[in-house]
Amino acid sequence: MKRLLTCIILVWAAFAGCRKEDDPVFPESADERLNKTLAAYQTALAGSPSGWNAELVTRNGISYKFHFSFNNANRVQMYSDFDLTSAAERKESSYRLKALQQPVLMFDTYSYIHYLSDPADSVAGGPAGEGLESDFEFRFDQMAGDSITLVGRFRNAKLVLRKASAQDLQAWQNGNWVSALNFEQVNKNILTYWKRLTVGGRQYEVVVTPSYRTASFVWRDAGGVARSHVTTFSFTAAGLTFVKPLIDGANTITSLSAFAWNNNTSTFNLTVNGNTAATIAGAITPLVPDVNASGRWWLAVAGTGDYWSSPRGFLVNGVHDAFGLRKIPNFYSLMFQAEFDEYQGVQLDLAGFLYLEGQALQLYFGAAFAPPIFTANGRIILRYVGYLGDLPADAEEPFFNTVELFDNPAGFYLVQTGQSSWDMVSASDARSWISWN
Repeated sequence: MKRLLTCIILVWAAFAGCRKEDDPVFPESADERLNKTLAAYQTALAGSPSGWNAELVTRNGISYKFHFSFNNANRVQMYSDFDLTSAAERKESSYRLKALQQPVLMFDTYSYIHYLSDPADSVAGGPAGEGLESDFEFRFDQMAGDSITLVGRFRNAKLVLRKASAQDLQAWQNGNWVSALNFEQVNKNILTYWKRLTVGGRQYEVVVTPSYRTASFVWRDAGGVARSHVTTFSFTAAGLTFVKPLIDGANTITSLSAFAWNNNTSTFNLTVNGNTAATIAGAITPLVPDVNASGRWWLAVAGTGDYWSSPRGFLVNGVHDAFGLRKIPNFYSLMFQAEFDEYQGVQLDLAGFLYLEGQALQLYFGAAFAPPIFTANGRIILRYVGYLGDLPADAEEPFFNTVELFDNPAGFYLVQTGQSSWDMVSASDARSWISWN
């Protein structure tokens, strides 16, 4: 055994002695290989005559579609289904391929793809400072056949490029995508909070959240039982497709298309599943009221020291921050705290105005309300009794406009939109509401 081992070692030593220490494992240097890889990606990106169909999925799972046309002069033209403007107007900007430990595609001037990452909540609708958790710099992950997969460098958003056909490009140029995005006009044309989809004699209440590409449905089934369904959706050149179809007995809704606004009837005409006529119209009361919602919302912060917050206040007739709260210097958020304080034996609720001073939030003034009235059909009625604190002159108009709406004798319906988020909707006309979280 020892002799055999010795022979093996001697043979290996002889073999090793024949190798030159400076023999490279690869025939090219790392830089040369990386440059060749970048050149191959450049050739691929610029080499698709009709550009690329792209799907960008943000870190929180929202899908947006793009069309890119790259050239060899570091210019890219793009469409996007972000909104009607980006779907209609082809925008040109710059891009770069760069080696940052690995090949990277960088969209280096502000363009449609940057909208999703914009930290201003007024741009994409995501949380202030965060945007929609997307990227505009991507590392190459895989190139196979007619597709390229990339991953965002900071938020791990996924971008998949697939070679487009001439027909794909024409669908953008001919306005097909604009027609599809008309679905998002439902929120702009129908100013009431509730929208009713009527198809085949059945009614479904639908709430559309364009930024997050979600649609929520509430209805009563054939037996009168309340049902609900929440799904994300994605656009195509024809319309939109639900990731999870709505199933109501024998009725299944998988897609909506052919959107057309009827100004005479104030309704949207559309087609369900490509073959069934339907309409969407406004409504001022919920189809299935959650009669306990207002109580749950109020009790969640009653006497706890916690409060509900709304950075923009009321939306009225389609106008966000209708009373200009964000224009007040150093204004941070409107808040609501149930059982804020006691006065002459009565617990008062407070709608307060929070200011950001340095790194701290300050509460200088607010509107006080008597204990609320809860109605049998799920409304909460707030009764204004006066204001607390020192009301500055530059806040008087927004303050009293806000108070007047809070002091609505018809009260509000509460709609729970998430685990800790709510919409409070005016019961008088459903054209005004405020979102709390």
